[in-house]
Amino acid sequence: MFREIYDKGIMSYTEYLFLLSILTKPQTGFHIAFNMFDTDGNERVDKQEFLVLESIFSTARRERLQRSDTPAASAGAESEVLDDSLQKKHQVDTTLLVHFFGQKGKQDLKFEDFKMFMENLQTEVLEIEFNEFSKGLPTISELDFAKILLRYTHLQADQYEMYLERLIDKLSEEKGISFSEFKSFCQFLNTLDDFGIAMRMYTLAEQPISKDEFHRAVQICTGHSLSEHIVSTVYNIFDDDGDGALSYKEFIAIMKDRLHRGFKHNLRSEGWEAFRHCVKAEMKETK
Repeated sequence: MFREIYDKGIMSYTEYLFLLSILTKPQTGFHIAFNMFDTDGNERVDKQEFLVLESIFSTARRERLQRSDTPAASAGAESEVLDDSLQKKHQVDTTLLVHFFGQKGKQDLKFEDFKMFMENLQTEVLEIEFNEFSKGLPTISELDFAKILLRYTHLQADQYEMYLERLIDKLSEEKGISFSEFKSFCQFLNTLDDFGIAMRMYTLAEQPISKDEFHRAVQICTGHSLSEHIVSTVYNIFDDDGDGALSYKEFIAIMKDRLHRGFKHNLRSEGWEAFRHCVKAEMKETK
């Protein structure tokens, strides 16, 4: 849809937040929401029901942006006023609404069609990130994979270097990470909350977890398995003492930064702190 319309479409601010939610939420959450509105059990919603669903998923992200002192927050406040006035008066049907419900807005949206839209949108964004490092090749290096995972984190420069150096020291040979492996891991990150619950239940004393335990938790949360190579690469990045165990609390904390792709709440910093933050961000992008 986005490739066909190029820059000729119209999108509301609520939809923008909703699409961001699609990038960071597991499909199960949307399926539950669909079922809540699906009173006759046919897994379809109409346009008005979808607008309510869309508003629910965008509200939390809107509040997060408004709490943060960022250009996106101030722009969002202005966009929200226009967005609400247009939608309440039903003057404009956005391109997304037309795509889902037709020109007259009378069609129903099947969950299977929405699920395909979610998968395509997630894949499109992940391909952009992957291709930035692959340069047309079918794989990216393990080091590039680590840089992608850490690029939106709030690590200090020395901590960031420590993770990369740890991977380099432990990497016996470069096999490369395929897009399929990269996509599977990023889709797993959308279930981080479920993963955290599974780990807390499995290790009541919050002990580090082994690779087998990690594999099992991912299988439970996603229904799919990650490749042995990508799990080994993750452990090479985050296993600080080389004992084959991972501090899942540290892993989850860092991966949540990655998941939010820079939209996580940040306090405004000025002067030297702001300058240092910018330098650190540039170092991550150029290394």
